[in-house]
Amino acid sequence: MTMQQRTEPSPAAILISVAVLALVLTVALGPLGFVIGLALFVLMFAGTKHKSTVELVVPMRARSRIRRLSTAGRIAIVGEAHYQDAIAEVARNNSGPASTRPDPAVAATAVLVPESADRYDDHAVRVDLLRGDGSAVTAGYLRADHAATYQPLLLQLAERGEVGSCPARILGQRYLTVHLHLGDARLLLLDHDALGTAPTLPAELQVGITDEEAHQYVLHRVVNGRTPVHVIAELRDCRIAKGTHTGEHTLEVLLEGERIGQLTYAMGLRYDDIVREWRTRTGRALCEAIIINEGTRGLHAKLLLPK
Repeated sequence: MTMQQRTEPSPAAILISVAVLALVLTVALGPLGFVIGLALFVLMFAGTKHKSTVELVVPMRARSRIRRLSTAGRIAIVGEAHYQDAIAEVARNNSGPASTRPDPAVAATAVLVPESADRYDDHAVRVDLLRGDGSAVTAGYLRADHAATYQPLLLQLAERGEVGSCPARILGQRYLTVHLHLGDARLLLLDHDALGTAPTLPAELQVGITDEEAHQYVLHRVVNGRTPVHVIAELRDCRIAKGTHTGEHTLEVLLEGERIGQLTYAMGLRYDDIVREWRTRTGRALCEAIIINEGTRGLHAKLLLPK
């Protein structure tokens, strides 16, 4: 979707028209006409000057396709002191009843906007928070050392008409701060992101899976000759088919709709309730995963799951 721009007469054209009108009034009405024409000229000049000033102060935000970024990291931003009202607005709109929020933080969605023309920092990255209607307000900036690392990748996205997005948490009461769930720049972009916009489980701990040797063809197709590859996997209920815990419940792991393995019985027990609650809340149990090459042992997937 693109925004339509309205075409309006330029300020110069308006002023010329008013000047001609003032001249006509002067010829027709004499001194009185001159006074009326002069008054119109002054009013129009002030109006066009004010309008162009407003347009410079409030630039139009370009619409971009939102691209999900890795959430396997936690970083704080800076500059929130200048944007407390905007952050408070998002926090108010995103807060549920206090009794239903065990976590005191308020969840939000951040977008990262590279500002290569920033007059203070050539590597600045602005952090905006999304409102419910899809518009955004500025909440602060990445710290200078973080910005220098992330900006090149974000500029690549901008060239394709995309803007990077990640979960954010708003903390505090009187003074609000913002923390991002943002992965390391080396694995920031997800290689396969075809599962819609449903959020992924918090990426805090690497968890191995079993039975990958039977699904190497799927893993090889996904990595396409290069590793590591950062992907989004889906967790679904299944029954263990062999071994000591045959018939017991666990969670299978799917990539692009195809099975690549499953959690062990112990890990299935550990994450069963977490995955059920997440699926009920978001519609799907998605998580980040990294596929690595372990030489003679073949390709293996490491899931990024909550601690």
